[in-house]
Amino acid sequence: MASQKSTDNEIGINIQNTLLAINDVTVKIKKELELIEELVSKNGHLLTAVKTANLTLSKKAQEMGVNVEDVNIMESAGKLQQDLLDVTSLDITERLNQMDTRDM
Repeated sequence: MASQKSTDNEIGINIQNTLLAINDVTVKIKKELELIEELVSKNGHLLTAVKTANLTLSKKAQEMGVNVEDVNIMESAGKLQQDLLDVTSLDITERLNQMDTRDM
């Protein structure tokens, strides 16, 4: 009888420890989801950001006289149009920052 109570107590303790561990994981997941929600609300939806970036890059390419359709064909052949080599990520970042400050 005493060993049965001891076993029941151990099972109860194991269940309680498992529930506490589940609760800890749930709290961590909730914090991660809140962080993701905060990032999305600050930065907008990823799809919208990607579409905006693509439009901006397309406009920049057109301003430079680059035919985007030709670039795709040339890239598939392993070649890059010379104009594209002059565009750096810094140029793109600066341009996006300029657009962002104008929108405010």
